[in-house]
Amino acid sequence: MDTLKRKLVFNESLDKSTKKCLNQSISSIEHLSNEIFYEIFNYFDGSELVKTFSNLNFRFEQFLHSLSLLIKTHFYLFYYEEMMNTDNELEMFSTKLWSNLKILSIHCSQNIIFLDAHRWEKLILHCYPQLEKFYFTFYDRINNNNQYEIYSRQINQFSSLFWIERKCQFFIKIDNINIKYMIYPYKKTWYDDFQDKNIVYSTATTLMLTNSLTFSYDAILFEKINRILTITQIYHLIIIDKHSSIHILIDLINLLPDLITFKLHSLLSDDSTWYTAKQVNTICSINVRSKITKVYIEELNNIDDFHYITILCPRIKYFKVKHLNNMNIQLLLRTILKNLNKICICHIRSLYFHVPAANDQMIENLQQMIKYEQPSLQFTIKHIVDDICIEWK
Repeated sequence: MDTLKRKLVFNESLDKSTKKCLNQSISSIEHLSNEIFYEIFNYFDGSELVKTFSNLNFRFEQFLHSLSLLIKTHFYLFYYEEMMNTDNELEMFSTKLWSNLKILSIHCSQNIIFLDAHRWEKLILHCYPQLEKFYFTFYDRINNNNQYEIYSRQINQFSSLFWIERKCQFFIKIDNINIKYMIYPYKKTWYDDFQDKNIVYSTATTLMLTNSLTFSYDAILFEKINRILTITQIYHLIIIDKHSSIHILIDLINLLPDLITFKLHSLLSDDSTWYTAKQVNTICSINVRSKITKVYIEELNNIDDFHYITILCPRIKYFKVKHLNNMNIQLLLRTILKNLNKICICHIRSLYFHVPAANDQMIENLQQMIKYEQPSLQFTIKHIVDDICIEWK
């Protein structure tokens, strides 16, 4: 059997009686115990299982629909050409399966039509009304001509009421030349710590970039993002690269006008601060259009890094830092407080810092400094383990 095909896995262990049956001589397949069939099914893809066993006789039909079996089952349906190339094949496969399926995970590639959210809505509503969790992954890869498949009609987004009610999140990842689209149950993330509002599932679509932000690769990256934007809007951006160039970030954020949160590791410490005329115009455009209110940087190297972030995100309200390098929290906080009325940071209302040496004395010192720099500021400061949170109205 093709090793690339995945198994339809049933979490059913082989007990002692089953092992004993394996050592017995059985002349007819129908005389095999159900436990042995559990093991046989491990070696079949989902479509093969249905095609092979569903029409043999009534016993196998009932066996495939066994409720006791379904309760213990995680069902994984992976792409391969014979099953997934046409709507009819997929529909046949689905209607042969169990209507009380609880968990469904689908991995597919090559045919971009599978990114049509309406297709999956219809499938789930008609075939799996009791489905509780849906996991979907689509790999968008370039062909032999270094081109992506062209889709001639609009693809429905995974942000309709159907997906919102099921609290599903649309997640896209770019890693070198690959684009990976994913749907899965919503997971709490860093920006949920800022409780200014309830979770809005309709704007949960996230883009993650890994190994992408280099000057030699930026044109290819922007081409991929433009392709993604024909499919969905992006509201959250995560950059995994250890160091990000401010110059690339300017163009990147300008390309994603619907962003409301932004997470990155750090900025290039030796990045040139000279901007081209085009970048100056882009920055002006960002100032007008930017919707980013929440920013998380894992490593802040100096005050200049904070200044660059306020240029990229002029409407920042919530700022979180994991590590302060080459400076202390007092220096950064004093700089922010002294410039609090300036346009670039006037919207800030919450600061989160991870400070391993945090203690009650440090909190007291910070309180006194805030009162000195901004006497009229009504603020609260919290110290939870190694995290310090400062908020004001």
